[in-house]
This record gives sequence, structure tokens and C-alpha cells, in this order.
Amino acid sequence: MGRMVIRSIRDGNRPPLVPGRKSDAALTALTRAVIAHGLTKIDGSQGNPARYAQRNWGDDPTLGLVLRAAVSPATLAGTPALAQVAVALLEALVPVSAGADLLARGLALRFDGAAQVSVPNIAVPVADFVGEGAPIPVVQAPTSADATLLPHKLAVITLLSGEMMRNTNAEALVRQVLIESTGPAIDKVLFSANPAAADRPAGLLNGIAALTPAAAGSAKGEILVDDLQKLAGAVAPVAGNGGVVIVASPDAAVALSLRLSERVSWPVLTSTSLAARTVIAVAANAVVSAVEGSPMIDSSTQSSVHRETVPAELVDVGGTLARPVASLFQMDEVALRLKWPISWALRTSGAVAWMQGVNW
Repeated sequence: MGRMVIRSIRDGNRPPLVPGRKSDAALTALTRAVIAHGLTKIDGSQGNPARYAQRNWGDDPTLGLVLRAAVSPATLAGTPALAQVAVALLEALVPVSAGADLLARGLALRFDGAAQVSVPNIAVPVADFVGEGAPIPVVQAPTSADATLLPHKLAVITLLSGEMMRNTNAEALVRQVLIESTGPAIDKVLFSANPAAADRPAGLLNGIAALTPAAAGSAKGEILVDDLQKLAGAVAPVAGNGGVVIVASPDAAVALSLRLSERVSWPVLTSTSLAARTVIAVAANAVVSAVEGSPMIDSSTQSSVHRETVPAELVDVGGTLARPVASLFQMDEVALRLKWPISWALRTSGAVAWMQGVNW
């Protein structure tokens, strides 16, 4: 997963969204926090995570925030500094997650302890020219609740061997594991057609019928243009003069890049979570998200875990045992659990249009 930007002169000098120093520092802090938690669990003589971090990396305010968040997240979720860490971590996932890129382009809100956030849909009042000395018309911009953000969290457990945690390359290895496990998880849910559930927000495609792509037969360049015109026309009433983002499967993204070259001014994001020949057009201004605090990290070397991507209870109510189950103590492994409060909503279904099976 990744991203590309196909730009024209209309883009001017606007740079594509890429991680900067702040996001890199935040990801480094998260990586070091994971190492500090893991190593101090494996070797108690290393002290607590905060002391280990201080001894090995000195005074790092960002790392200190991440480590504190794992201890007492409820008291820090609303602090501006921790919120900046959360946004920076989202940006750090951009190279592997089209979803992280899209959320960073939309409207960012915060829960600040609220159980939900209602996002109003504001009808922009229409202004007009007024002659000298003439009364200026008064127009009203009615509001209506259009979307509701509910708190959700992204969570994953990763098992690392003691040898890996003690390796001198641990920071680089753990950093890559965090990126590769967190970024794709966002894409898988965000670009799905699944409805909202108790544990996750709805996918952007939920309830939106796919448009019919142009039939094969004409030149592929003409078919591609026809499809883009149809997608653009569908989201234009919401996007206005800009703000359209294209999300495509890798094969479709390559076709866009090769066939249209410099003639498209929209960002084109690539996600491997999409089926082949799938293209989505999104009005970014209608995507609203909330990332509450930095990821919370816990670790254990004494647990038993069900080693499955779709885990079950170790022993269910009927007495059935989950398999395979292994003891971390026996295997000299550490389990690192990451929980990250993140949620999103779509302000209007007219902000998304998509196609399957495009013929280019």
C-alpha cells in the first residue's frame, strides 16, 4: 500500500501529503516505547519502561508522553501535546495506508471525553451583489445532524521473541512491524462496504451502490476518462471545485499513472485492501475522523494466547479449547498489545462514488 500524486499545473506548488519530522519522531517514540515495555518484561533488572527509556534514549518529551499514555490514558487523552502525537502517528502510516492519508485530508475532530460527536451538515448561504445604499439581504444557514462519531479502537497483539527484542536492530524491526500491522488495518475497514458494528465504524462504501464502468471495446484511455468523468460527476455536488481524492487498487492506480500522466490534478492513493480494478472517488471534506490520544501499549511474558488473526476464547462456554495456544513464558516471547482510539464517519453518502471491474 502506498500513495502517488498525479498533478497538473493547476496544483501549483502544493506538496503531496507525506510524513514529516513530527510524524517520524512520533513513530520513533512509539517504537521505543514498545521496546521499553517488551525488554523490561523479559528482563526485570532493566527497571520500569520509563527508566529504561531514560537510560537508553535520554530526555524525549514525545516518548515520555507515549509511555505515560500506556499507564494512565484516561487523564491524558485531552491534552494538546498527546493529541499532536496521535495526529503525527496517523501521518506516519501514510506510506503504507491510503486510509491514513485520506483521514488526514478530511475534517479532524476530538472526543475530549464525550460519548459521541454529532457532526452538522451546514447549508452554505448564497451571497449576492448589492447596489450602493441598498439593503443587504439576510440569509440563514440551517444546520442538521448528518453524521455521528462514536468511539472505537484499533487493537492488535504482536508476539516477538526474546532474541528479537534484545537484537541491536530491534528498533528498526519493531518500527516496521508497527507500520505493517496498523496501517493496513485502517484500510481494511475504511474502504469496506460493511455496516457499522459495536466494535467498528462503517466502511465508506456501506450502502452506496457501485457505478457501472464503461464497457470494454473502445481505447483504454477513452474508457478511463469516461469512468473518471462519471465518478467526478457523482461527488461534485459535495466536493465543489476540488477536494476530490481517488483511491484505487494497485493495478488501477498504475493504469491511471501511465495513461493519464500529468492530466489529472487529483491525488491518487493506492490500497491493497481493494479488489483488483476497483476505483473510489471521495470528497475529502465530507470525511470526518477522531483520533483520541496516542496508542496505548501493554506487554506480557506470562500469558497464553490463541495464535490466530481471528482469535477465540481460550476456553469457550462449552469447554472447547482454542488451538493453537502457546505459553509466552515457555517460548521466551513477549506479547505486545497496541490499542489506538480512532474512528470516522461520512457526512453524506453523496461524497463517495466507486466502481468495480473497470476495463483499463
